[in-house]
Amino acid sequence: MGVALLGMGICGFTPTSTGLSYREMIAKAAKMAYRDAGVTIDQIDGAVSAEEDFPSGYSIADEYVPDQLGMVRKPVYTIPGDFMHAVASAAMQIETGRFDILVVESYSKASNVLTKDEMVRFAFDPVFNRFGLSPQWLAGLELNSFLSETGYAIEEVAEVVVKNRGAALANTNAPYGDNFSVDDVLDSRPVSLPLTELMCARYADGAVIAVLGTDEAADRYSKKPAFISGIGWGSGTSILERRDHSFSIGTAIAAERACKESGINNPAEEIDAFFVSDTYAHRQLMHMEAIGVNGNRNPVVNPDGGALGGGDMFEATGGARLYEAFTQLRGEAGRCQINAERLMVQAWRGIPTDSCVVAILDKERRAL
Repeated sequence: MGVALLGMGICGFTPTSTGLSYREMIAKAAKMAYRDAGVTIDQIDGAVSAEEDFPSGYSIADEYVPDQLGMVRKPVYTIPGDFMHAVASAAMQIETGRFDILVVESYSKASNVLTKDEMVRFAFDPVFNRFGLSPQWLAGLELNSFLSETGYAIEEVAEVVVKNRGAALANTNAPYGDNFSVDDVLDSRPVSLPLTELMCARYADGAVIAVLGTDEAADRYSKKPAFISGIGWGSGTSILERRDHSFSIGTAIAAERACKESGINNPAEEIDAFFVSDTYAHRQLMHMEAIGVNGNRNPVVNPDGGALGGGDMFEATGGARLYEAFTQLRGEAGRCQINAERLMVQAWRGIPTDSCVVAILDKERRAL
């Protein structure tokens, strides 16, 4: 049984959203997604929510999601991870044959969180790793290790920022488009050397909704579906002292599984573009290396500007990459449009994890 992406909706994608509560943002994105997918609430079987309590400011935040989605009295459960983790879960549920159509939801109200570093620090082991420091120390350690072990130069990491922030100037959904030089990036405020401020994605508010369904549901309802031909996920060890900080084993495992499921043998040759996590500039290169593609030699990586141009939206960040890939396959990416038939979307849960998801998205249904 195949799984299709019937439609998507977004709201926000802005540095702040003072005029809307997160519930209003979810409701607006859901309305857009259902209209786009050609379905009504009655035709949706349930939902998967990608939520964490900390960014919301209170426990059991996901309990406030069903009303905005129209999913009261329907199965709704939560994945504490990135949006793409929830997509993987929804796809598996559909493949069981128990559900025909499911909705996936996530949001960010980052502008409400005044102590973001303190919030992220709580994800670290409280005995061994939760130092009285900014959690960005780990990103700096990763960058040092990546440069040392791979032979990449710090200037190549800076070029990721220059390219992605520049590409975002053409993306109407990206608030952080700008023109920078490599020297601008390297000379920006030190965060955890050699990591600098411009190498880190800035936060943004936004809600993302995706409607997934069977191939039959796509034929019945959606005017412009895309097809998930492969999806995989994987994680590295949570023990930081044992992890190879120069490589994303979580991405490597996820990519291998997704490619095997979709019949891909050579991602560099068979994928038209890659939408990967770049909340830190070096992570874009690291993820591409784990996929098996040199990140600087393939020109079509995050043509929308990625998170560096669009913003880090907590759990919704991977949903933003999926949305941009979806618009590409539909020919609706505006000035960011490329010629694409098959795309890869990769997501990372963020520090201190190495928990990742990779999905293969096709414009047309493919027989395997």
